[in-house]
Amino acid sequence: MDIKKQFLKTIKKYDMVQKGDRVIVGVSGGPDSVCLLHLFMTFRDELGITLYVAHLDHMFRGKESEEDARFVKALCKKWGIPFSGDKIDVPKYAKKSGLSPEDAARRVRYDFFKQLKEQIGAEKIATGHNRNDHEETILMNIFRGAGLDGLVGIDPVRDYFIRPLIEIPREAIEKYLKQENVSFRIDATNLTSDYFRNSLRLELIPLIRKKYCPHIGQALRRLAEITRRDLAFMVEETEKALAHVIRCEPEKVIIDVKKFSEQHEAIKYRLVRLAVEKLAGNVKDFETRHAKLVVDFIEKASPGNMIDLPKNLWGVKEYEHCILSKGNFNETPDYSYILAVPGEITIQETGISVKANTQPCSEHSTIKNDLRTAYLDYDKIDSDLVIRNRRPGDRFKPLGSIGFKKLKDFFIDEKVPRRKRNHVPIVEAGGQIVWVGGMRIDDRFKVTGETKRILVLVVESQKLMI
Repeated sequence: MDIKKQFLKTIKKYDMVQKGDRVIVGVSGGPDSVCLLHLFMTFRDELGITLYVAHLDHMFRGKESEEDARFVKALCKKWGIPFSGDKIDVPKYAKKSGLSPEDAARRVRYDFFKQLKEQIGAEKIATGHNRNDHEETILMNIFRGAGLDGLVGIDPVRDYFIRPLIEIPREAIEKYLKQENVSFRIDATNLTSDYFRNSLRLELIPLIRKKYCPHIGQALRRLAEITRRDLAFMVEETEKALAHVIRCEPEKVIIDVKKFSEQHEAIKYRLVRLAVEKLAGNVKDFETRHAKLVVDFIEKASPGNMIDLPKNLWGVKEYEHCILSKGNFNETPDYSYILAVPGEITIQETGISVKANTQPCSEHSTIKNDLRTAYLDYDKIDSDLVIRNRRPGDRFKPLGSIGFKKLKDFFIDEKVPRRKRNHVPIVEAGGQIVWVGGMRIDDRFKVTGETKRILVLVVESQKLMI
């Protein structure tokens, strides 16, 4: 393999860099990252890019790690490339976070890259992942029970991260460095089978290649290619469903239960993961079992039930919707306001405004068929109007009904979500409910042929229902 041609071919194939780009190259000192840097240095004028090097000492190997840092710094000085380095106690972070050493190192390293990108104003971050890394990742994800996303392996390009060596095997990289007489560091931990990836590389894959499948690498790459094609279709179908199944609002997503239930099972799971990603920023640690929990909750839970989810998320089932939200659902606190006539008040707890006016009652009186407006017999109201939210034991006589009804039962019959019930403004006078704001007046205060003055109440900026 002509590694130089393949390097340029991969960059062009995936449109990895553009002229004028500032590219940060993550360099550990090992053969892959050193090879990547050497290739970039060789073609930087042709590519029209500016190079920077980032090196992080994970503090796993004491003096060896420090020597790696000195080696990379010296290499950058020799090749005239700006160097940025840092050291973080990853073993301490892994113990504190409960992550494996590999996952902890990956998170810390990528956070370091992102911070440096912002400081420099770089467009791309290049890492030295090669073809073998890609194959190993696919196999690792199979053992972990990954879905289609995991079977894709390592993306050549993801956001601003690029992997120009992703189609070049490890042996070609080592051969290239030897030919070019380029020195590099050997990480002793890569030679042990203590870590999952190392165990696959050093023990399992050679066994599979020798005894079961000589072309295991090619087979895994073919699997990734097929998966990537099928996944593209799944993503497209999920985006179509998203448009009419889920509505996104600040810090919450609202899922239409009926439309969700009509989707194919595969789309349901992807919609849930997408909803979580929109709320939490990623789906890291949100496993298949969590997705199944949410799918079952959406379709089977009774209205009013709530669910505690990973990533500080909560779900609540309502009559026609399921709401996923960051943090807990905090109900609107109790409130109470005096409303003058004429006058207007804004309920600070909800942002809803209620306006009161009067008008004489005559055959020319205008009465609109509008739930936001209530028309009441003002002469039947002999005390101040109070605007409040619900209280235990509330009862009223809904317009057109024969008897009284508990406000709680009225809300249930009208399918008002539990978390919204404290939001509904209740207008009372003399301890009696005269209007359930935006929904129903009390029959005792309706306008009749004997009414002389009409009290007009209007709810502004109504946000009572979903």
